[in-house]
Amino acid sequence: MLACVALPAYAQAGAAAAAETRRTQKSLDEKPLTVGEINTYRALPGFAEPYRRGWALALAQINAEGGVLGRKLAVVSRDDRGQPDEAVRAAQALVARHGAVALFGSYSSEVAMALSRYALDAKVLYLAVAPLTQRLTWQEGNRYTFRLRPAAWMQAAAVAPKALGLRRLRWAVIRQDTESDRATAEAFKGLMRTFQSKTEFVAEQAVAPQTADARAAVQALAAAKPDALFTMLEGKQLAAFLRAAQTQNLFDGMAVVSLFMGDPENLAAIDTPVPDGWIITGYPRDAIDTPEHTAFVQAYRDRYGEPPGAASVLGYVALRSIAEGLRQAGTADREALVSAFPRLKVPTPFGAIEYRNLDHQSTLGTYLGYTGHGGGQLGMERFVYASGTRLQPLDEQIRRLRDTATKSPSGNRDAAAETHGPRRNGTVAESNGAAGRASESSAGANDAGGRANDAAGGANEAAHSAPASATAGHRVPAALPAKQPDTALTARLRAARPAGEDRKGDRDAALPGQGVPARPAAIEAKDGSRGPVEPHGTAAGQTAAPGPRINAVRPDVDTRTDAVPVWPDPVNPGHPPAPDLAR
Repeated sequence: MLACVALPAYAQAGAAAAAETRRTQKSLDEKPLTVGEINTYRALPGFAEPYRRGWALALAQINAEGGVLGRKLAVVSRDDRGQPDEAVRAAQALVARHGAVALFGSYSSEVAMALSRYALDAKVLYLAVAPLTQRLTWQEGNRYTFRLRPAAWMQAAAVAPKALGLRRLRWAVIRQDTESDRATAEAFKGLMRTFQSKTEFVAEQAVAPQTADARAAVQALAAAKPDALFTMLEGKQLAAFLRAAQTQNLFDGMAVVSLFMGDPENLAAIDTPVPDGWIITGYPRDAIDTPEHTAFVQAYRDRYGEPPGAASVLGYVALRSIAEGLRQAGTADREALVSAFPRLKVPTPFGAIEYRNLDHQSTLGTYLGYTGHGGGQLGMERFVYASGTRLQPLDEQIRRLRDTATKSPSGNRDAAAETHGPRRNGTVAESNGAAGRASESSAGANDAGGRANDAAGGANEAAHSAPASATAGHRVPAALPAKQPDTALTARLRAARPAGEDRKGDRDAALPGQGVPARPAAIEAKDGSRGPVEPHGTAAGQTAAPGPRINAVRPDVDTRTDAVPVWPDPVNPGHPPAPDLAR
């Protein structure tokens, strides 16, 4: 005869607790992994909508493939309205309220810098998708911030060899009055002056974002009589500028370098004749026939009934990158995800890319070509793909910028957040991460609905002892050799240089970014008072005279930048240049 023996109370409680733990774990395993996304949707629909569709396509594909780590992936998206404070409030809510394991997004550099600082405080991964400022990954780079799109210096380096080949000496610049455009223009000017010392920049127009009336800017450019133009305008603003320039015959006999004109979104906006032979960058979507790109375009067409734009590729690759990072980490732990990102390889429609361990910049490249009218329609012709691996300065130069930033009180505020941190699984790890409000749209298992100042890439500088990391257990090797990751860029720049140019200029070239980016244009009112200027001074031991006037389209203000000495060495003043290893 069997007797029923009651379990002691403590045993019953233990069994109940174990059952509850199993139920909780099962619930957690079934709950989607949340990724936070922040961008400027209402103010920049031309960029943001194709971009949103790109990451929404990636989300649908990822979940159709079984999700990540056995769980569905969800995206909670918020609009930052183009305001850094709004973006930070949104990020706080995404992390604290929604439990986001990572953040991605941003178009403007100003917003991206604010989110980068938040990521450092909150210790959460932030993948900046489209901003260009070099400060994001160089002077103010941190463990938690990575960038997808080619940065300002890379954008300038892509076109500089061809621009030098034009043999034009009087250049003008027209750009938006933003950190991204400012950084790119300064990088381009630095490269041109280094490899063609007689280059003059005779006019620079910094127009307000979203400004459609370009007549005043065109008049100012024409008055300076340039023989070449560098522009970064896009969309409706580019179209308005081209119309105004054509009416005043600005382009007669002028060479033009136009970043991003070859993107489908920008080509579609142009409604005025454009000459053949302008140097442009962009996305020649209909002429790329690689298997991975063809599959991406077909999937996008099947889902949305129209082809993708350049922003669609960025959105798609961004979410694919985070999903791949989670797979490599093997866990949804935020620190593990951050540690998995350096050297992470991700397949993309343009081929495989890698997030560099050195500066957290991806090797995604850009297409470089010329305007043409094949088939009777304006497009991008004679193009090549310039991989991001071919558009980088020396590793040692970037290493100095990041090492210096970690020691600066105004840089990364915590020594534990240095670029070089404790190692995990053979990759460099570092540390960071923090509550808010913003309008949001959710996309879960289903869908989302819808500087470098100057920089001579080939210039070598002598190696110096790198600082020891404050993080326990890891020291940066001393006297790292000056590594030449790719000499092709330097060779192309030198080959394009006019005959007889003095080679000393590029031998003495300083670090990309001068260690301190050029300060944004300060606003000077009629009464002589000046508006706020970012607190970036000139290089150590250098004095700078006021720079050339940068005319604002607005009649009641005057903008000007402080001149930055052409090639100082701000990290190690007085340091002699190393032999030019590229020769």
